[in-house]
Amino acid sequence: MAPPALQSPKSVAFADLWYQTREALGVPIPAKADLPLRGLAPFMSQMALIEHTADGRARYVLFGTGLVNSFGRDMTGDYVEGPMTDEARAQLNASRAAFAAEHGPDAVFGRWTVGKAQTNTGRLIEFENLTFPYVEPSNNTVRFMSFVLPLSSLDYGEGVSKRFPDKVVKMFNAVGPRPDWIALDPESCPKRRPQPLY
Repeated sequence: MAPPALQSPKSVAFADLWYQTREALGVPIPAKADLPLRGLAPFMSQMALIEHTADGRARYVLFGTGLVNSFGRDMTGDYVEGPMTDEARAQLNASRAAFAAEHGPDAVFGRWTVGKAQTNTGRLIEFENLTFPYVEPSNNTVRFMSFVLPLSSLDYGEGVSKRFPDKVVKMFNAVGPRPDWIALDPESCPKRRPQPLY
């Protein structure tokens, strides 16, 4: 059994929502509208919705307001690899190719990463990204929803300017059982900034 990996309780809650919806409906991949609106609402500001174009590239069809603040601009309509370094793009393509080689070209992935980025002040930060598929009923295609959370606070006016290769990448078959590691890493708790008691 793989040890728990997720760094934020919010990421765990997002995974819980996706798997609970799938189980309740008895479908391999839910539609976005299947996810209860009240359950989805706490995640929307930090969520990006992504489609894969005919040439296999990933493009944002929605970029949450919290992500707009983190990246300093609305990236709706932009390609995902836009702010990535060449090494980060190569890593992304290699991880997708490795998943297809292991599970087959038609398998649908989920993805979890701990990424590194540089802000416009030159500071390096980490962020957690948990991605699940959903069905887009308008054209019956599979798209993806990514919950992206900075693991450290950004200062006012500070935004991500460059993404480096991810520190950790885990791809998994999204229609399979929930992996054991999609749970909160107890070692992540001391890393988080203490909250005031009053």
